[in-house]
Formats: sequence, C-alpha cells, structure tokens
Amino acid sequence: TMIDLDWSSSEGTKPFMEALPYERLFQGETDGSSFPNGGLRATHTAAAFTTWDRSSPVFVLDRVLRVPCAFVTHLGAAIDDKVPLLRSNDAIRREGLRFLQNIGRGGGVKTVHSYLGWEQEFFIIKADLYKQRPDLVHCGRTLIGKLPSRNQQGELNYFAPPPAQVETLMFNVKEVMLKLGVPMAVLHNEVACGQHEMSPIYCHSTFSCDNNVLFMEVLEKEAEKMGLHALMHEKPFAGINGSGKHNNWSIGTDTGINWFYPGKTDEARKLFVTAIACLAYGLKQHNEVVRCCVAHAGNDHRLGAQEAPPAIISLYPGTGFEKHIDSIIKGGDLLGYSAEKSTANPKASSAMPAICGVEDRNRTAPFPFCGNRFEFRAVGSSQNCSFPIAMCNTIMASGMSALSSMIEKGKSHRDAVAALFKENRQVVFTGNGYSKEWPAQAYKRGLPNLNTTPLAVAQFNSTKAKGLFKEMGIFSDQECDARAEVMWENYVTTLSIEASTLISMVDTDIWPACLKDLQTYKTMPKLAGDRQKVYTAIQTEVAKLRDVFNKRPVKDVKANAKYLCEKVKPQMSAVRTVVDKAEGLLDKDVYPYPTYEDLIYSHHS
Repeated sequence: TMIDLDWSSSEGTKPFMEALPYERLFQGETDGSSFPNGGLRATHTAAAFTTWDRSSPVFVLDRVLRVPCAFVTHLGAAIDDKVPLLRSNDAIRREGLRFLQNIGRGGGVKTVHSYLGWEQEFFIIKADLYKQRPDLVHCGRTLIGKLPSRNQQGELNYFAPPPAQVETLMFNVKEVMLKLGVPMAVLHNEVACGQHEMSPIYCHSTFSCDNNVLFMEVLEKEAEKMGLHALMHEKPFAGINGSGKHNNWSIGTDTGINWFYPGKTDEARKLFVTAIACLAYGLKQHNEVVRCCVAHAGNDHRLGAQEAPPAIISLYPGTGFEKHIDSIIKGGDLLGYSAEKSTANPKASSAMPAICGVEDRNRTAPFPFCGNRFEFRAVGSSQNCSFPIAMCNTIMASGMSALSSMIEKGKSHRDAVAALFKENRQVVFTGNGYSKEWPAQAYKRGLPNLNTTPLAVAQFNSTKAKGLFKEMGIFSDQECDARAEVMWENYVTTLSIEASTLISMVDTDIWPACLKDLQTYKTMPKLAGDRQKVYTAIQTEVAKLRDVFNKRPVKDVKANAKYLCEKVKPQMSAVRTVVDKAEGLLDKDVYPYPTYEDLIYSHHS
C-alpha cells in the first residue's frame, strides 16, 4: 500500500500518511518454506526475499503496482524461475562479448542480450461446463471423455474465423495487454476445435517471460468476465492437438547484431555460421539439460505427435545449411552458404509470387531455424518461459565459451567452427521427427530419448550438468539438487491428484450412471447389448487402479515418480478406455459430465 506511519510524530500511536517508502520497491520478505524449494528452506529456516528485477519494467494492473522481481533464500539461493534466467543472461553477456572479441566483431559492442517471442496456445470452453468437470477443475485436463464424431479430421479449423465469443475475448485481451505495454501481434484459431493462439512482438527475454505470465493471468480474468474459461494444460483433451508455447529465441547486441540472421555481408554470414556451431555444441553436449527444462507431467501427454516435437532434442538448421556444415567439416570456407530467399509462384496472373524463407519449415523439429531466430517448440503451454530460456542461454553460452577457448589457444576461426561441427554433427537432423526410424537413428547418434519426465529429471543434477551450471554461474550444486527435487515432487503430486480424481469420478458418478442406465433395459435385456460387460469392466479396472495406486512407494520421491509413471499411469489409461466406451453406450441424460462435444463446441454459437 502507499501508506506509511509518520515516524517524525511524537505521538505514541503514530498517525499514517500517504507515502511510498523506496525500500518497498527494491525488496520484500516472505516465507520461503511455503513455496516449492527442494529443501533449501524449512519452517525453522524460512526467510526468503524478493528483489527488483530492473531489466523488466514495473506496471499497474487493477490498481496494484506490480514490480517484477527475483526470489532468493536468506542465503541467496534461487527458488524461482527468474533468478536462473537472470544469471543465464549474465552468462550470455559475458561469453557473448568474449566470443565477439575472438572472431573480430567486438568493436563498439557494449552488451549482449537474449530475446524471446512466445506463441501461447490455449483452449476456451464455457465456465459453467468447466465447473461440472472434476478432472478439469483438479487436474486441468480431462481424465475421461470420448471424441465427438467430428473433431479435427477435416483439418478445417486452423485460421478459420474464430467463434464470435472467442474473437471478442481475444480482442479484449489484446486491448488490456496493449495498455500494459505489451503489443499482441497475432491472434487466430489453432488446429484443434476450441483451440486458439495469441502472440506478442518479441522483446528482451526477461521482459518477455514476465509478459507471458501476465498474459495468462489477463486471459483467465477476461474469459471469466464473459462466462468462459481458458485451459492452459498441454493436453486437456485426448485424441486432438495439445497446446504448446513455442519460444522464438535469439541472441543480439546493443548495436543490432543478430546472431541468427544470415545477413547480407561476409561478416554477418560468418557470425551466423559460427553461432550455429556454438548452438550445435550446446545442444549435443548438454542435450539432457534442454530436455529437462520442458519435462513435466502435462508435456508428457503432448510431445511426439500432432505438431509437437518428439522428446529427442535435435537441431534443424535447414537442409541447405546441413550440406554447408558437411562442407566446412571437409575443409570448406565458412562463407559457402547462400542464404537467399526464394519465391513460391502461384502461376496465376492475379497473385504475385510469395517470398519464402531461407529454409523450409519442419514442425517435427524441437529446435528449427526460422529465418532470424530458433524456435524451441517443445515448451509446454502451461510453463513459465523463464526456465526453458535460461537453459537455452546456458547451453549457448557454453558453446560460445568452447569456441573462444579454441581460438584463444591458437586455432583459426574457421578451424574452430569446423571442430565444433565435427564433434557435434550428430545433433543436426533435418528429417521427419515422427518417423519410426528416427528413435533408432537417434540412438546410434548418441542422442538420448528421455520420453518421460522421470527419465529426464534423473539427468538434471548429473555430474556433467552440475559442471555446466557451475561453469556458467547458473546453479550451485545445492541449487541444482533442489531444483531436481522440486521436479520430482511436482510430477508425483500431479499424477497422485489425477489418479485420486479419476477413482473418485468413477466411484461417485460414472458407476452410478451405469447402474441407472442398466435399469432402463431391465424388461428388455436383449437391447442392452454389451452394456453389462462394459460396465462390469469399469468396476474391474478401477479396482486395479485403486490397488496399484495404494501400493506406491510414498517415502521415496524418485521411486514414487517412476512407479506412478510405469504402473499407475498405464492403469489410468485402462480405466479411461472402458469408461470412454461406456460413454458411447450411456443415455446422454444419464452421463454425469459435459461431453467433449459440449466442451469444445458449445461456445461456438
């Protein structure tokens, strides 16, 4: 509040006055033990502090002054996503300036920044229907529910006119965000029914990450005003596209040099080629770290299909550039790559040729080149962008450090780039990430396929990862272990809530509905068909789920996470299969929840 006591008063009870002590802007104190902290805080050692992140502007929303901040313990340990991002930006600045100096591009450059432009995907449903689904309320996704006959098979939803209500909502959000200093550049339908996307103009990464958190809050508030609800989960509906948050990431200087723009001069092209060599190094040498930063229960349902990249992290610089890499490795010049844009000619007199990008678009790639940036497509829609971007910065800084070290030891610029490409050539993949052959090929290339969160998180605090974080100044060993612990706990909590919710939904609503439906056929049992068989199967499968869930090793968080993933989650799928089959048999007036058809279409009128 902008009120303080008048400490100059001689009164025993000091009068209050309008004031804003500057200390309130710079820091605050709270209970760190009440946040996920991986053991860095406890009830008897609880102090934690917010400190103003001055790289991200303050703003006023709903009469409250918002001050972007970093969050640290009494001993200065990071317990948020912002501190690692800020530290990674320091690493980018330090190693970027060193990098530019070593390749002869340091003149006039005072600092190096990371940039981000995010693409937020989400589903919109009616709020009253949302409240009638315990799975959506407790888990953010539907645990049961069969697809309607028409969903996204026709591939007609993408870029079709948004439903009137949703269009109004998105324009309302756009107006609010603009008043807050965040211009939204894109709004449109996404591929799945009821799915949409909004994106801003890119900016400095810390500001952009804060803007995304703000956007999600504004979207939910504006949706609520209209009787709607925004779903940010990565896979709220089974069988149709999930939602991602593509992070368009780049590195640049205060003088306007973009690492990932091919440019029109020899100097710019050399920088572009060299930067990609550094990125290839980071992605190959620290592949597991990049995978870990997008590993969580929600994203496990999304990765690997329907426009989401696989869990195998690879680099797509384009087929033309891949050939250039091989040329450099064989001794070719750094300038051999022609980054010329082509045109796509419709061959019609009324339509002019469209200007194409330098390379084609690969939507199965986790890290594709997009003309002047790389798009990290594996980030989940519910995530805070700060952690993924912090890891992108970290591995890029590591790559720049590796190149600088080689040049400082006497290697030529060309030879250093060739050495990086040769060592890390296997991370470059320009094929189909959905092909059956890719996992086997990736294995031969030495690329891990950490296709579940437990597999990924187990690698986050490895000796190698800790070495990277320590060298780049991102995490201490203790902070790294704590971060991994939080990931384990989050996964266990999410899966436990989902299993409990599913059991409760079947016991209290689905099973009684099945019994009521059977009564309809009491006098005409032949018309019941497979109902009794299917409904009995529900009872059998949920009993198995209850039994396997009760046997989980709750005292060991890692063992519990693996058990939930390998035992409980498959049994939840078994329950879902029979419940969804039952939904197709139940009288619509008996089925206890809004159906998929209700959820994704009811607000389209």
